[in-house]
Parts: sequence; C-alpha cells; structure tokens
Amino acid sequence: MRAIRVLPLFVLIGALSALAPAHLPAQQVEPDSVTRARIDSLQARIRELEARLDSLLAVLARGERADSAARATTDALEALRAAARAAAAEQEAPDTTEQASRTRNLNILNPEISVTGDVLGQHLAPVGEKSFFTGVPREFEFAFQAALDPYTRTKIFVAHEEEFGIAGLAEEEAEAGHAPVEIEEGYVFWVGLPANLGVKAGKFRQQIGLYNRWHTHALLEVGRPLPTVAFLGDDGLIQTGLSIVAPPLAIGPSLQTLTLEVTNTANEALFADSKTNLAFLGNLSSFWDLSASSYLELGGAGVYGENRSEGLRSTLFNVYLAFRWRPPGRGLYRDLRLSAEYYWARRDFGAPDLRGHGGYLQGNYRLARRWVAGLRFDYLDDLEAGPDVYMLVPSVTWWQSEWVYLRLQYNYLKPDGIEGSHTITGQIVWAIGPHKHETY
Repeated sequence: MRAIRVLPLFVLIGALSALAPAHLPAQQVEPDSVTRARIDSLQARIRELEARLDSLLAVLARGERADSAARATTDALEALRAAARAAAAEQEAPDTTEQASRTRNLNILNPEISVTGDVLGQHLAPVGEKSFFTGVPREFEFAFQAALDPYTRTKIFVAHEEEFGIAGLAEEEAEAGHAPVEIEEGYVFWVGLPANLGVKAGKFRQQIGLYNRWHTHALLEVGRPLPTVAFLGDDGLIQTGLSIVAPPLAIGPSLQTLTLEVTNTANEALFADSKTNLAFLGNLSSFWDLSASSYLELGGAGVYGENRSEGLRSTLFNVYLAFRWRPPGRGLYRDLRLSAEYYWARRDFGAPDLRGHGGYLQGNYRLARRWVAGLRFDYLDDLEAGPDVYMLVPSVTWWQSEWVYLRLQYNYLKPDGIEGSHTITGQIVWAIGPHKHETY
C-alpha cells in the first residue's frame, strides 16, 4: 500500500523535469527575470517533492524492518516455548511411569487387611438366682483378602471368640466360654467363569438360611436366633469342602439361584464333630424385584450327613422369607427389613430319633441415618425333649461413624411353664481396614 501511494510522486517529478527545459526556448519573449523566477519556483518544488519522497521511502523502510523484526521475535518466542514444553514432557514422563509401576506392584503383593473388635457388657438376671454383671471380649477378627491372579480370589478370617450368656438358658450355655484363635474361614473362589458359574473351595460358612453366612459382628442383633444356635451351633454351619453356585435362571420378574455344597461332617451340633464322612447341602433361593425400592427373597435348604462309625444320620430342612424396603435416594435415612425362618431337624443315634423345630420373626427399621431399631421373636422346640422356649429381643443401634457402632439390647427368655429371665447387653463394635463391618 505504501508503494502505491508513493508512485504518483515519481510520475509528477518526472513530468516536471521533462517539461521545464522544453519550455525555455519558446519563452524567449518573456523577460529574463520572469523566466528565472519560474525556473527557481519549479526547482524548489522539485526539491520539496524529492524530500517528501525520501521521507516516505525512509518510513517504508523502517516499517518493513519492524515487521521483519516482529516476525523474527515471534518465531523465536514460539520456538523457545516449544522447546520448553518438549523438555518438560521428557523430564516428567519417566518419573510418573516409574512411580505408578512401583505402587501397583506393592498393592499386588500385599493383601487387604481388616480388623474387627466386638466387646460386650452384660447384666444377667436368671429366674430364682442372683443377678450379676459380666464383660465378654466377644470377638476379635482379622480378615485377609487378595486377588491371586485374574481368575481367583481368596478370603481368610482368623478369629478369637468367647461365648456370651443369656439368662435362663442351660448353665453351660449361659456361662462365657473361652476359645483359642482359629481359622473361622479360609477359601479360594473363582471369578469370570462361563455363564456366571460360582466355585468355592476351602473352609467356609455354608449357604443355608438368611444369616448363616454373616459374620458375628455384622448381625442385626448381638446374637443369632435360638433355632440356629440349637441346630447349627453358636457360630453357625461352617465346614470344609466345595461349593458350586449354578448360573442364575430368570423366570419372569424373578431370579432363581441354586447352590450345591459337599463338605466334611465337622459341625458338632449336627454331626457330633465326626469329620469322617461327607455332608451334602442344597439351597434354592428366588429374588423378586417388587419395585424400585423393594424386593422379596424366599427359599429353602436341606442338609444331610452321616457318621457310619456311630450310626449317626442327620437331616435338616429350612425355609426362609425376607422383605426389604429402601427408597432410592433415601436409603441412608429409611430402611426396613422383615425376615422369617423356620427349621426342622432330626438326629438319629440308633435309639429313638431326636427331633426338633423352631423359627423366628425379625424386623429392623432405620429411624434416621445413625439410628436403627429392631425386634425379634424366637421360638424353639429343642431336640432334647425339653420345654418349648420363647424369647423376645428388642434392640437399638447407634452408628457413631462408619467405623464404630454401639448397641443396647434386652433379652426376655421364657421356657414354657417357667418364669422368664432377663438379660441386658451393651455392645460396641469397631473396625479398621478396607472391608470394615463386611457381612461375609
């Protein structure tokens, strides 16, 4: 644009230079003084135009140099920035990769460890006896979990437990007993099998009823219902063997799950701790989604085992029903559980069979985020041909945090034809680790 504006000046100067000498001969008639004046005027005009041209050329030259310098500066700055980015990337990439690799390796080698403590304080008032206070370190449990490889996982639970008393039960059951540290569970299970088949091997809590698989610290009350203690033992049915869960089968709005287990006969309540023969268990459960906030579970199980050396054959049947309501978006503040189970048991010693049956009804309602109220009613017609036993168990649980909860519970136990006994229990449970208060 500057070159276009300067071009008319060149044309004008050239024209003046050409015209001035050509007119001099034709103007000899004019006086010399007039001619000289006009020549001087034209020459002055030429010098003025030449000065303006030189000025414009100088400005144009300076502008071009400035543009060149600016472009050179910008290019140099971009080059420096690119070099800095490349240097930073080369410096950071190796450190980040190396640190992440070390962390992953450490996590792979170390199992996940959780620890749970469960301590009780009790006031027992047996009928016809003096009441007393006691404290029981109920359970200390160490849980180890790890992925062995892409296909298998393992869980190991090591626990020290002491039994606690309930006023009105047999004396040997009411007194606290001491147990050594033992492997409560230790098993390996496979994941990602075809058709969602489940396989587990080792020592484990078996799939019978609603809460047999639950660990003690995760129960909704301090202790297990009377029928499960009478027929399965204080800790429930825990034996060593193999468990297979068939692929789930969907029928309409329900989902059916079949579990088959083969174990030894180590359970003292059912098989007198023989351990020398096989026990077989089958459990069929059905889940029904009633709505977005509620579901229903119903099912049944059977156990059979024998001890040929003692002629002992044991059979146990169980049916159960559970309903849960938990509104979406409000599950932390409102939650209702209703449960019911019933058991029939038979042990044959070669003499008249020992038979018994019993069940329970249970309800738990979350009043607020930290408060849960519960009520359970137990009924037991025991194997030992004793009187029928009834027990009412109200409780209230306060979750101090996700690591600690406290519970206050009352047990009213009344055998048929005998006055009732009273037990008040305070419980505190705490846990550390990634799997705190895990049910199973």
